[in-house]
Amino acid sequence: MKKLFTLLAFVLLTAALSAQNPIKKFIRKHNNGPENISITVPGWLIGLAGEIGILAAEDEEEEVIFSLAQSLGTTRILTFDSDDFTTKKDIRRLFSELETEHNYERWATIRAASGEQVELTVEMKGDVVKSIVAFVHVEEEHKTFFAHARTDFTAEELGDILNQLMKE
Repeated sequence: MKKLFTLLAFVLLTAALSAQNPIKKFIRKHNNGPENISITVPGWLIGLAGEIGILAAEDEEEEVIFSLAQSLGTTRILTFDSDDFTTKKDIRRLFSELETEHNYERWATIRAASGEQVELTVEMKGDVVKSIVAFVHVEEEHKTFFAHARTDFTAEELGDILNQLMKE
């Protein structure tokens, strides 16, 4: 009986390790390097900053941005030197895993004439965007910026935000 429990514990531990969150795994791998920066901002702090921002806002657009920021939960931001890694391959692998195994949907891939590339994928539950993963790759600077945020946006709200950003 003791051997059975030991075997069961081993199988459960192995399964837990193999089902490791691909976002955390990506951050751990790409956080190594002298100029690489990784920041995690808790949702309550973003909410507090949003409340302060609303009070300090000088126009309606700023108020809207800060009120939408309050819908963000814990946010992880990572910047790293693209030359230190097989960046494009690693990003494709992460998106592939998120989209095939974790129900994320690719929303946008944008390439600018200047060489910058933006990729966005989201996790939806009903009409609500629960999680956003975004990459910005700047070829000139050999830098990649990664962001992962928990959210409670509706798809319509996020679409409005993206349209506003595209106009500017």
